[in-house]
Amino acid sequence: MDSSADSTLDGGADSAPDSAIDAPSVPQAPHFGYVVSKAFIPGNLTQARDYGLDLGAPRSGTPDGFVDNRLGEVLGTLGGMGFNIQGLVDTQVNQGSIILLVDFQTNDFMNANAVNLGVKFGANPIPAACNGAADTTCGHHLTGTASFSIAADSPMDAPLTGTIVDGTFNGGPGKLSLQLTLGTTQPTTFSLRNARAKATAISDTGMTANIGGALSVTDVNAQVIPAIQVQVAGVLDRDCGSGTRAPPGCGCSTGSTSETLLNLFDGDLVGTVRDCQISVEEIAANAVMRSLLAPDICSTTTCTAPDALSFGIKVQTVKATFPM
Repeated sequence: MDSSADSTLDGGADSAPDSAIDAPSVPQAPHFGYVVSKAFIPGNLTQARDYGLDLGAPRSGTPDGFVDNRLGEVLGTLGGMGFNIQGLVDTQVNQGSIILLVDFQTNDFMNANAVNLGVKFGANPIPAACNGAADTTCGHHLTGTASFSIAADSPMDAPLTGTIVDGTFNGGPGKLSLQLTLGTTQPTTFSLRNARAKATAISDTGMTANIGGALSVTDVNAQVIPAIQVQVAGVLDRDCGSGTRAPPGCGCSTGSTSETLLNLFDGDLVGTVRDCQISVEEIAANAVMRSLLAPDICSTTTCTAPDALSFGIKVQTVKATFPM
């Protein structure tokens, strides 16, 4: 395996102009505010398909009739191996470290021709998310009565424009940013290109929505792979102990997930030897992982080759008050 070249994934996503596939605003309509009370990360392949959207094709940003959620499929596979990504996201949402506010603009919840859906990052919930350090449940800002301010670092993406037909909203394409955590306790901003959203069960008190888009190669290398490495390290500690580990067995349980991971990644880079640890570089350069996280869709109107990785999640929201 070539370790010199690039231990990161290639695909040319960053050559795509940011202005491609933007969505215009829509005429005036009442605003309805929500906060995401639950963000669902795919934990298996079925959920990856259920949470995904038709984002386009390998050489076109136009939907082609197939659900796209390549990163969701990878996360679903890892979930089956014991990676607790959903638990991390639940904790961050309940504790208020991740606050996603949805600004929904429509004249009617059943049928409307001009509808906006925007996402902003929230801050300063009233009531506070937790009642002090001893509160292990938190989530007091997710009852449908809370107010928020807009976080200073919130992206101000133009809303996704779409329509509501028979109670289902379909919007996009455009740009949309999400805060999530895939491995660490610190939220990461994912900037989705050619983003789309589909919402159902829409009312003035909440909605359920699928949100998806294209992640650039830079974001995959800088955010996704390091997050996977953190999850891998936790699984190694679980199966092999958190103390000093020595090859060849590394102290891992026979047949464990960690044994499989070490056989796949540990010492896989040219010039390295098995050391019972798995680094970001070993994951990024691994042929299997490079294939799984390779660009699969086009993030612009047209492409000569896929330039981004598809990703989709599902969210539930409750009513919220914030500046719109």
